[in-house]
Amino acid sequence: MADFTAKESAADRDEFKELSLDDASVQRGDRKLLNNLDLTVKNGEKVLLEAPSGWGKTTLLNVLVGRIKLADGHYEINGEDANGDWSKDHEYFSFVQQKPYILDDTIEYNISLGREVSREDLLAVCQKAGLTSLIEEKGLDYQVGKEGKNLSGGQGQRLEIARALLAKRPVLLADEATSALDPRLSKQIHQTILQNFPGTVIEVAHKISDEEIAMFDRVVNLAEK
Repeated sequence: MADFTAKESAADRDEFKELSLDDASVQRGDRKLLNNLDLTVKNGEKVLLEAPSGWGKTTLLNVLVGRIKLADGHYEINGEDANGDWSKDHEYFSFVQQKPYILDDTIEYNISLGREVSREDLLAVCQKAGLTSLIEEKGLDYQVGKEGKNLSGGQGQRLEIARALLAKRPVLLADEATSALDPRLSKQIHQTILQNFPGTVIEVAHKISDEEIAMFDRVVNLAEK
């Protein structure tokens, strides 16, 4: 789903006002997904979208980034048509996923993706993402290994969070971001995301604790819409 180019956001966080889906559906063969969904998310909101496995949560995120075009309905960002517009990916969205996308390279490269970034900025996002102890122990030039084999699951998630913070895109999309983690670590990752990402957060999940649900501004049960 995600775009992992080194391109920094072309849209300032303050320029993002809202995204909206109106009567939105996606067709997959003879199956209809999203079920004529109506949804609006405003700038700065932290929104949890709950639905059971198989509902089409990842499909929804792919619609938001322009990878999948709606068969019916409308999708707008700031009042402008965004249906199937892949360019919005670069402008607006960063990602944290269930399985972090990690390159066989250093911690620094995995965060910066090759962009020229000051050490001060790198350390700042590492601190916010909860990577300070790892950096102090291993250093920014630490080789994380193929698919991050030298990192724990939580460290891999935090690496993606640091990457998202550095990219400065207005909206963070989280796709079942903590479903593979134990409850304690899941709570820590949610605290990190929701307290430190300054823009809009949209997470899709099928199961999350009541304590973590309370961290969000709003919870939408997609299966009931």
